[in-house]
Amino acid sequence: MSSRSRFHTQSVGFVGSWVRDTPDLSPEEKELLGFLFVDSQPQYPVVSPRFQYAEQESFAGPLPAAWPILKDAYLAYACVLRSLQPGGNPEADDASKLRYATSAMAALRSLPIANPKDAELCLTLGFALALSVYGAIGVGVSDICHYCLSIARPYIEAAAVVPEMEPRISVLVLLETMECIVYRRTPTLRIQPRAPGVVDRHLGLCLPLLPYYYDLCSVSHSLANSTGATHAVDLQLRLGEIRAHVEKWQPAQPEGFLREYSTTEVVQLLAQARVYRLAALLMIHRLQHTFGHDDGQADIWSHEVMMELELAQQISGHPVRFVALPFIIAAVEVRDTAEREKVLLNVNEHVDQLTPVVQKATRTFLARIWHERDALIHCSWLDSIHKPCVVLDSIGPSLPRDLFNT
Repeated sequence: MSSRSRFHTQSVGFVGSWVRDTPDLSPEEKELLGFLFVDSQPQYPVVSPRFQYAEQESFAGPLPAAWPILKDAYLAYACVLRSLQPGGNPEADDASKLRYATSAMAALRSLPIANPKDAELCLTLGFALALSVYGAIGVGVSDICHYCLSIARPYIEAAAVVPEMEPRISVLVLLETMECIVYRRTPTLRIQPRAPGVVDRHLGLCLPLLPYYYDLCSVSHSLANSTGATHAVDLQLRLGEIRAHVEKWQPAQPEGFLREYSTTEVVQLLAQARVYRLAALLMIHRLQHTFGHDDGQADIWSHEVMMELELAQQISGHPVRFVALPFIIAAVEVRDTAEREKVLLNVNEHVDQLTPVVQKATRTFLARIWHERDALIHCSWLDSIHKPCVVLDSIGPSLPRDLFNT
């Protein structure tokens, strides 16, 4: 057994014992947390199985010291992961998920941030809560991400939080960015990866592309709210600059990448990086051209995204993880009826398997965008009123909707 494996076993084993011995947990809650730390390892949503241990350690490490703060967020997340296991029911324990998520939101809202350690705790809590809400409800995720990133921002930008927080930050940024693209808003944070050639547990090799997505959201927001011709010209020039950077971007591979990673992992990681790059180019194109204008280039990039995902799955036997954003950006371009039916079937493969409710909403969104495109011809999906989110009424009154309004 390697030293890393021994450390993982000791760390998670300690937390598992601690959970069993904690007096203020019900048997049901002990079972849930045991699912995370005691029983057979759950399937955390990470880009490669090799990161399961690191993800589990990242949850186990802060728990005993911050138990009252993290408890409900962890329980909500455990509910979501358990419901997605083979034989599980994604709609099971909905009341428990909402109850724990609501309590976790209150804990997050009341958490004081006075130093880097507080910021790290906020990011850990927000990460677990955001994924719980994303998996169980599908709405409100962007508010959670914005809140956490906003209050932790001074410490993130000053590099005062530990590097181990970067996987947390990247997911919060990604989830907020997805909604900002749809609603043409500017995200909270333009992150800069600390070191080139790092494989992120969730975004693999494509983490350095996130700043360009921030830039595209910023330009999109300005275009949607711009009234001056001169300003619009400046924004188009800015799009050209971003496109030049994205076109020449190549994923930086860590030293020994081809030696240390299996063929399956290499295929999946490189495919993930390529589709994020292609989707960025496709988004730039649609900020410059509505449907019906220069569709040929959009068709090429859309087809390349779909082929990358299909080939990677054929070679590795598993769908590429964390590719909902590039998949949706490419999917709106599909015009052939048979291809559209294929895309709808592939939603379950390429839109985060953590969140069946968002998969369902994505199919509805695509069907409406395609109908609108066929009817109007010259339109932009970025201006569409049909947004890929779940109807708020579906979550009932249990979840406070204004919790993060400031």
